[in-house]
Amino acid sequence: MMKRFLMLLLLSSFLINGQTQYLIQVKVDSVPHRKAFLLDFVGLKNNLVDSANIASDGSFAFTLPETSHPGLYRIVVGPNTFWDIIFNREQIRIQTHFGAVIDSLKVLESEENKLLARYMQFYIGLNRKAELLQHLLTLYRPSEPFYQQITRELNNLQMADPNELAREIISNHPSTYVANFLKMELPPTIPQGLKTQEEMTYVLDHYWEGVDFADTAMMYNPALASKIRSFFSLFPRAYPPAEVEEAMKKGLDRLMSLSAGNEILFEFILGEVVDWAERTDYDDFFGYLTEFYLAEASCQDENRAEAFSERVEAYQKTAVGTQVAEIVIPREKSGALLLSDIPADYTLIVFWASWCSHCGQVLPEIKDLYNRYNRSNLEVLAISLDQNRAEWEAVLKAGGYNWINHSELIGWDCSIAYDYGIRATPTLILVDRNRTVVAKPRNAIALEMKLKELGIKPIR
Repeated sequence: MMKRFLMLLLLSSFLINGQTQYLIQVKVDSVPHRKAFLLDFVGLKNNLVDSANIASDGSFAFTLPETSHPGLYRIVVGPNTFWDIIFNREQIRIQTHFGAVIDSLKVLESEENKLLARYMQFYIGLNRKAELLQHLLTLYRPSEPFYQQITRELNNLQMADPNELAREIISNHPSTYVANFLKMELPPTIPQGLKTQEEMTYVLDHYWEGVDFADTAMMYNPALASKIRSFFSLFPRAYPPAEVEEAMKKGLDRLMSLSAGNEILFEFILGEVVDWAERTDYDDFFGYLTEFYLAEASCQDENRAEAFSERVEAYQKTAVGTQVAEIVIPREKSGALLLSDIPADYTLIVFWASWCSHCGQVLPEIKDLYNRYNRSNLEVLAISLDQNRAEWEAVLKAGGYNWINHSELIGWDCSIAYDYGIRATPTLILVDRNRTVVAKPRNAIALEMKLKELGIKPIR
């Protein structure tokens, strides 16, 4: 009786000044932790929305005000234990088990989440069956009858349409958030008989058909942001290298025109395109994006100016054809070393850090390439954004990086990183003797291709 009284008291508190609040009630059996968190999505990014203490029986509750946006939310009950739900102005009641939060998930209240749970369990089940069948194949010889049976089951599974349930939900529940979410997940249906190149062109032409650009709530899940990245990543597969960036510009124009009627979604999509583009070496495309979209957006809306101006400025500092700022490296015995004094045709400036996991993959690849070129042709100037000298020097020693190394040991406050508009590590910038940027390669392979284009040959 006491628990029922407390629950009624909690429910009655939802009506404050006439504003409704929504309750997300959860019970997780055998949960070893005593704190739960509710996160929302804005694209691929998460934000903390609410937290709750977990009772001894595994129950807890979150509250959302009436003004909360519909979208995908994430419930976290442990360091690596979480699952996603949809909030679309419904009361939600869920029960699950800590050891298998998706498999044992039961939605007691919320039509949206009943549909989402059904889809998640179906999709995970398909993947699990495929993995188990693949493993079973390794345990039997091809000559054994059971091997043939497993092969048939695996072929049947691979021939099945994994999107069948998604299409059913979209057809039978068209007005739900989950239906619009699943529409974005569905790939275009390619007509039979097309050649490979024709298939790629067809996919790009029909890529956005499942997206409702009038629905601002679509920015509150990862699907649209992921779809944007996948879209632009298709162009190098669909076009020869010389045509890629021009095709990407046309793809950008089409995407932005589709979202032009929804100012909020337009701004979100533009930001996601920038996030993707500034991590690539498509400088011509980024220049087009800056000139025709970022600059215009900043001019038209003062609220956007601050968000976009830093990205525009950062791009312009190291755009191909730009003369970058001088770099001065103090030396105890022989005075300062200047970037412009490095006696090589080209210098690769590398911004990295010991704590950057991707840097740990890129630096050894650059070292292998560096060792194959004459120092009169190629030098490397590695600028570390570390703060701890011991950690920085330990990586240099372990990797045997004998090129020119420097660090101000003040992290992102590094003056050189500021002068170059660095927003991520690793960042590679290839400059000539005049400090003019000739390329911003993504990796060692792209760097070697550029050196070949410039007529620089390896010595071994």
